[in-house]
Amino acid sequence: MDWIEQAIFTSAETDRASGYQVVAASPGICEADLRELATWGPSHGALLESAWNSASLNFHPLPSGAHCVSHTTPAGWEYSGRGVRVYTHCLVVPRQVLARFANNPFALWRAAVANGSVQVYQEIPHRLEPVSLPGRAAVVDTSLLAQLCANPGAEWMAAMVQAALDSVSLAIVGGPPAEHVIAGLINCFPPEVRVEFSFSTGLTFSSRRPFRVVALSADRSEQRRVERLYNVAVLELSGDPPGEFTPVESWPRFLRRTLRSGRLSFFANRLAGHATGLSLQDLPAFGLQLLEELDASTLKDDPPEEEVAVQETTERLKIVAETEVQAADEPFAAPDEPLAAESSQPAAAPPGRVRDGRRWSVAHGPDRRSSIPPARTRRGKAPPSQHLDLGNRAVLEKLERLDDLVFDAIAGKAAALEQLKQIWPQLCEELEDPLLAESREHYLRHALWAWEQSGRDDGTRNPNAAVQLLEVLCTLFG
Repeated sequence: MDWIEQAIFTSAETDRASGYQVVAASPGICEADLRELATWGPSHGALLESAWNSASLNFHPLPSGAHCVSHTTPAGWEYSGRGVRVYTHCLVVPRQVLARFANNPFALWRAAVANGSVQVYQEIPHRLEPVSLPGRAAVVDTSLLAQLCANPGAEWMAAMVQAALDSVSLAIVGGPPAEHVIAGLINCFPPEVRVEFSFSTGLTFSSRRPFRVVALSADRSEQRRVERLYNVAVLELSGDPPGEFTPVESWPRFLRRTLRSGRLSFFANRLAGHATGLSLQDLPAFGLQLLEELDASTLKDDPPEEEVAVQETTERLKIVAETEVQAADEPFAAPDEPLAAESSQPAAAPPGRVRDGRRWSVAHGPDRRSSIPPARTRRGKAPPSQHLDLGNRAVLEKLERLDDLVFDAIAGKAAALEQLKQIWPQLCEELEDPLLAESREHYLRHALWAWEQSGRDDGTRNPNAAVQLLEVLCTLFG
């Protein structure tokens, strides 16, 4: 039977000393471990939150080779009357017991609470007995990771893993509850590596307790002080992850791909099935191996998440193209029909309205945008501007503005897309039905042309551009 020793660190007046100390311990804890528990023990004002239900789960190594999993809470008042008493119940966990719980201190503590092995003593006994803890834990808490993929997101989780590997100490600010975020971070590593990351989820920063991962208050001055004096990387979970922690190593890159694609079962199975004996130094090679397995599995079963976005967008664009173009007076040119010649000469541009020396855009107005080549137009197909009364400058100016917004939105400018969403419904009421259908057809052709031209040298496309392009088409076609 594997036994877990326990100890209590809090404020008390005993025959040995007064103040914060190890006031009770089971007999199996060695002197070196007792001294370490006293050094790491949190005292008056050590909790980040002052509420009565605040708490912190803590984890750090001990000289004997065991690890301390402790829980800190408020518990009444200090004997001196100075204020709220901080109470920490410590479990001294042997390696083999911690390994049975996948080296996950959160899972072990939950099991200890469920088993009735820990409690807050109103009257602290003089002697504590070791406890046994049956059961085991899953290698990965996939439900927790699924929640964190939504908030703060897969990119943030991968950035935190990269920061944890790069930094002497990492501080988390904001976002979901720190206990959930840090528990998720621990789940992002193979079990053997997890013991390298000591942490606290709710204690104030102290150089006397050199945890590797900590939660930090929202106080900006405190964040700057900790970052400057103690070489701590501070990550505030808002906005986009900082560029300095962009996943570059193989393990964070593998994690980002699995989280973004939602392949949590693949992640959990690979962590459960790998050979034991993995160290932190082995993590880059293990990450490369799993990236290769993920690629092989992706090719066999499902495409990578980037390709999924591209494929879905292509299919949706084809459906829109077939539906809208078939409804027009004339369809797209067949593959064997010649299209308007492309040349650098003005006369070879797509047919358009020339007036006062200016060439009108493929849809409505003068083409002032040399960086956005117009979509090909079938020969003899008059653009919408030919249906307009050219003397109506107010309408023409609106349509020129519409051209600007549509082309800028297709080019990826988010501000243009937002403005397009605002003015398009109004123009739909003002334009006649034939002109409205003609306008949509030309914009659709340009969108398809832009999509075909957006391919990279390696044959892939940017999924963010696909999303933007779909939003433009959804705005125009409803």
